[in-house]
Amino acid sequence: MAAAAAPALLRHLGSRGAAAGASRRRPAGLVPTAEAARPWRWQPASQQLLLHARSTAQYAAPAAAQHTPAASAASGASTPTAEAAPAADQPHVSVLLREVLAAFEGLAVRRYVDGTLGAAGHASAVLAQHPELQTLVGFDLDPTAHALASARLAAAGAAVVPVAVSLSGAVRLDDAAAAAAASGSRTAFIVRSNFGRMRPVLQQLPLGGDSGGSGSPSSSSSSSSVGVDAILLDLGISSMQVDTADRGFSFLRDGPLDMRMDPAAGLSAEQLVNTWSEAEIGRVIREYGEERHWRGIARRIVAAREEEAITTTQQLVKAIGSPGGGGRGGGKRDTKYKHPATRTFQAIRIAVNSELQSIAQVLPDAIECLAPGGRLAVITFHSLEDRIVKWAFRRAAGMSPSDEALPSYCLPFEAPQEEATIKILTRKPILPSEEEQAANARSRSAKLRVVEKL
Repeated sequence: MAAAAAPALLRHLGSRGAAAGASRRRPAGLVPTAEAARPWRWQPASQQLLLHARSTAQYAAPAAAQHTPAASAASGASTPTAEAAPAADQPHVSVLLREVLAAFEGLAVRRYVDGTLGAAGHASAVLAQHPELQTLVGFDLDPTAHALASARLAAAGAAVVPVAVSLSGAVRLDDAAAAAAASGSRTAFIVRSNFGRMRPVLQQLPLGGDSGGSGSPSSSSSSSSVGVDAILLDLGISSMQVDTADRGFSFLRDGPLDMRMDPAAGLSAEQLVNTWSEAEIGRVIREYGEERHWRGIARRIVAAREEEAITTTQQLVKAIGSPGGGGRGGGKRDTKYKHPATRTFQAIRIAVNSELQSIAQVLPDAIECLAPGGRLAVITFHSLEDRIVKWAFRRAAGMSPSDEALPSYCLPFEAPQEEATIKILTRKPILPSEEEQAANARSRSAKLRVVEKL
């Protein structure tokens, strides 16, 4: 049935993506960067997860916290101008929801994983569309998102089971939660963890059926027995976080300079701008913000912190100043980037949360967790994310990922796999319809890519 549904998916989505994406540009090639005192190096999954357990975090899904231009622009994401931003209290509309549901149409989705749960906007829609769904697993680090998602999924009829994950990666379920999961009713596991731990967590959860986990750490390192039918990664930043000044994501609101998606994570934006060298700060701004004036901005930040520690968002905005008159250095091409702090805030947020490394790690693991015929759908919101997804998918499909040099966080994708494990269902990324873009300006930068496990 999955194979038969693939042509329908392509007909439904492919023509729209081609039409809507005719004018998109991609930035110049990336250069390996460093995010700490020494350059970041690719490490095996188990070691990387342990090393970054306290400092990495995921993009929270937009679910009940709407994707809005205000959220994206204020946090430094490269999006259309904020003039079109809807009101802050506008009801949430999940980005590319219709297209995501179409991507899973025709599948018997008994096990569904949302790697970026947020407040469960996409997850609750998948739950409603697939009455056969028995087990839902959602990953998110934000405790606020957990509260919203739990209420939403419980209202949809799922037995909500909170899941704690230790620093070593061990899953902890209390007896009552384990009993609820074993009752045979629809179960929603809400995991307080980075999506980079998807594979080891799924191996330990009681997913139901003869190929589910055992509820305790598996003795096997293989995830082939997990057998998930559908996985979604929605990598957009959540306005639920941006709109809270105390989180420190927004350059439009004064607050502590934090930017941690997981409030308990180790590295904050304040630590980064006050302790990292000028060279390291400059590389972060150049590579993760694609900011033309990275040298000058890094120099201004270091000069400002010598006068006094930079502890608030507005202190950082003042230190950045107005290089070139715009977020990418001014000029006619850059008129849509209204605020000069846009790209610097984006870069620092990505570095603080190790966002790109987490994405590069989860993609091969997510593919491995799929059952034959299962599908992985990924929504990206800027070119750095989309490029990683494209390279990872091409490699898994047995294709050459890219002719250009890959950055350090993409080293596993340098060469194609000897044997393809997926087929790519979206030759070009799917873009929001004109109607969706008009209704929700935040959706304009979204791209959806879908693959199917062979």
